[in-house]
Amino acid sequence: MRRLPPLQTLLAFESAARLASFSRAAQELALTQSAISHQIQQLETWAGQLLFRRVGRGVALTAAGQLFARTVDQTLKLLTDGRSRIEPYCNPESVIVYCPPEFAAGIMLPQLPALRADYPSVELWLVTEEQVGEIDHIDVDLIVSNRLLRTPDVVGVPLIDDWALAVCGVSTAAALAGMPFPNVLSAAPLIVHESQPDWAPWLPDLRRDGLETRRAITIDDPRLLLSAAEREMGIAMVPRLWAAEALANGRVVALPQVPHVELPALWLMKSALPARAPAVERVYAWMLALCKPAPEHTAA
Repeated sequence: MRRLPPLQTLLAFESAARLASFSRAAQELALTQSAISHQIQQLETWAGQLLFRRVGRGVALTAAGQLFARTVDQTLKLLTDGRSRIEPYCNPESVIVYCPPEFAAGIMLPQLPALRADYPSVELWLVTEEQVGEIDHIDVDLIVSNRLLRTPDVVGVPLIDDWALAVCGVSTAAALAGMPFPNVLSAAPLIVHESQPDWAPWLPDLRRDGLETRRAITIDDPRLLLSAAEREMGIAMVPRLWAAEALANGRVVALPQVPHVELPALWLMKSALPARAPAVERVYAWMLALCKPAPEHTAA
């Protein structure tokens, strides 16, 4: 494998390519122009071809240089992103929690003031992921997922149950009050998530029995379902966790006559190895107390 060029030559190349000048690159990097020229020469020797050509008092990339500039930009961005990723570990009070968006929006965000009151020094990093396939005790502190990771390096406990319920805006709910199921689903249009075209698992059978429904809108982003319902566009079937704050604030209303749809329970997981910092264990215990899982169901 050919030896890689020094990082300083990539920085010199990126600056010179962006500024179209060795002298301005030297000023930006606090180096001499001869140092920039030497580093570019090193890089060109490594590449085996010219990357710049002289244009008046400045420089311009050759065709090879233009192509290589894309790789250098991506490489430097990757390094910068990597630096950002490990930034939490500068603070021993930081805790990285991966969780579904509905859990973050419905449970974690409304309760963050309480967490800050209990542990004012904790710096929480919320990363919303639909699915997390593995846990690494260095990169991830805690995971909330509807799928338990059954590996020796993971400890998991059931955290909270969830179900989908039919919600709509206040005015729509008032118009539908007292209307029996399933006729209520014919009285207002349905707000449909693209990945769940049936809206609810029992709705196709009702349609086959003659129930007529219509769609108000089909949305590919589940986060917009609740917003559409709040704007009186129809009835949405959304996870209880996602709707919890909107229900509590009266922005939407749950239709009690429409049956709930059970959803997979969420698990809270951490590494079986010692926690990276005491703050991880504090947040872990806080989340368990917040959601109050049944202790007899604990699994590892």
